[in-house]
Amino acid sequence: MCDHKICFRLFCMLCIVFAFFACDETTTGIGESVIPGHDRIPVGSSSYEVSTRSILADSLYSRSSMAYLGKYTDPEYGEMTADFVAQFNITDDFTFPSIEQKVYVKEAYMLLNFASVFGDTTNAMKLQVDTLSVVIPENDKRTCYTSIDVSKYYDTSAAPLVTQSFAASGYSMKDSVITTSSYSSYYYTTTTTQTRYRWLPIELPKQFGQYCYSKYLENKDYYKNAEEFIKHVLKGAYVHCTHGDGTVLTIDQIDLNVGFYYYIDSSEGKLDSLVSGLVTFAASKEVIQANHFKNSDKLKALLDDQSCTHLKTPAGIFTEVTLPIDEISIDHERDTINAASITFQCYNDESGKNFKMSKPTNLLMVRKDDMYQFFENSKIYNDISSYLATLTTSGATANTYTYSNIASLVRTCIDEKTAGKNSKEWNKVVLIPVSVTKDSSGNVIRVEHDLSITSTKLKGGNDKLKLDILYSKLSL
Repeated sequence: MCDHKICFRLFCMLCIVFAFFACDETTTGIGESVIPGHDRIPVGSSSYEVSTRSILADSLYSRSSMAYLGKYTDPEYGEMTADFVAQFNITDDFTFPSIEQKVYVKEAYMLLNFASVFGDTTNAMKLQVDTLSVVIPENDKRTCYTSIDVSKYYDTSAAPLVTQSFAASGYSMKDSVITTSSYSSYYYTTTTTQTRYRWLPIELPKQFGQYCYSKYLENKDYYKNAEEFIKHVLKGAYVHCTHGDGTVLTIDQIDLNVGFYYYIDSSEGKLDSLVSGLVTFAASKEVIQANHFKNSDKLKALLDDQSCTHLKTPAGIFTEVTLPIDEISIDHERDTINAASITFQCYNDESGKNFKMSKPTNLLMVRKDDMYQFFENSKIYNDISSYLATLTTSGATANTYTYSNIASLVRTCIDEKTAGKNSKEWNKVVLIPVSVTKDSSGNVIRVEHDLSITSTKLKGGNDKLKLDILYSKLSL
C-alpha cells in the first residue's frame, strides 16, 4: 500500500480523536463521511464500571514550609492532633556583637506566624516547647513522614523549655517590632504588600537566650552554618499542644529570637552608649521542619462505609480506584484506545456541623505503586501515569473532579497486563488531595500533600462509577 494512503488514514484517525473532545454527542461514526468506503475507520465508545473504596492514609511525606498546631475533634472523623518539629537556619555571615561590647541578654522568644485558623478561635489552648536531644538524621526520609515518632528525638522525662496558654483570638494591630511583654498575639501588617499576619509569641526563659550567646563565646564556629548550629547549639524544637480542643493553626513562618543590650561607641568615641539588638533564626525548608499528625481510631471505621468513599486531610483517608483493565483489554484487543474519561461526584455536607471542612481543591490521580515515590522524589504530574483534577465549583458539573483523558494510563496498564507485570496494584490508582505551587508564568513547579483540614464524600463504594473510552480500528 502506498505511503500516502497510510498517512491519509492516520490523519483521519487524529481528526476523529480531536472531534471526541470537541463535543459531547455520541462519537460512533464521526468522520466517516470524509473517508472513502474501502478505507473506513470504525470508531466507537464504550463505558465500563469502576469500583472504588476508601483507604487509610495515616502517614504522608511532608517536606513542607507550613506547620500545623492544635487539636480538633470532629463528630464524624474523630480526634485529630497536629504538632511539629522545627530546626533553625542561620545566615553564613552570622555574628553577635564582640565581647568588648558587653552583651547583656534581655529576652528570648519564638514567633509563630499563622495565616489561618480552623475551628473556634476563642478556645483556651495550651502549648509546650521541648528542645530536641538527638539530631534528626538529614537523609532519613522516614523523618519527613507525618507519622514521625518524635519521642525518639527528645527526652520525654525532662522539663519542657516552656509551657504557655493561648487563644487564637483577641488580636491587636501592631506595626512596630513585636515584643513579648504580654501573652497576647498580634497582627503585623506589611505596608508593601498589605498582607496581614497573626503572630503568636512564645516567651522563652531568658536563660535560654543566655545559653545561645554563651555557645557563641565558646566557639564562633558553632554559628558558621546551619549544620554546626544544629549540632552544637540547638538540635531543634518540638512544639505541641497539651490541653484544649477545637483549634488548629496553620503556620507559615517560625522565628526564634534572642534580644539583648550592648554598648557601642558614642559620638565622643567612648564605648558607653547602650543600644538594643536582636538576632533571628528562622525555620525553613533548607533544614528539617516535620509535621506530625495523629487521628483517632474513629477514622478507621469509615473504611467500611460502602455508601460512598471518603477524602480526609491531613493524613486521613484517600480513595482507591480499580480500573477495569481486564475487560477493556479483552473487548478492545485489536483496537486503539484514543481517549478515556472519568468524573468523581462530591456529596454536599448536610451534617449541620459548627465548623464544616471545605472540599479539597486539587485532586491528584496517581498509580498506587507510585504514590509514595511521587512525593519523595518531588515529581510533577505528567498526564501519563499521574493526573490532576480541580474541583468544579459552578455550573452543571459543580462539585465534581473530572479527569478528561487518562487514555495513556489505560494503555500503559494494558501493556503491563500483556507483559505479565508482577504487581497486585497494577490496575489501581489513588486519589490524593494535593496543594499545587506555580511560578510567575503559571507553570506548576511543586505538588505536595494537602495538609490543611479538608474532607468530602465521593459517589462510589457500592455505587459503581463509569469510565468512558473512545476507540478506533485502523486496518492498513
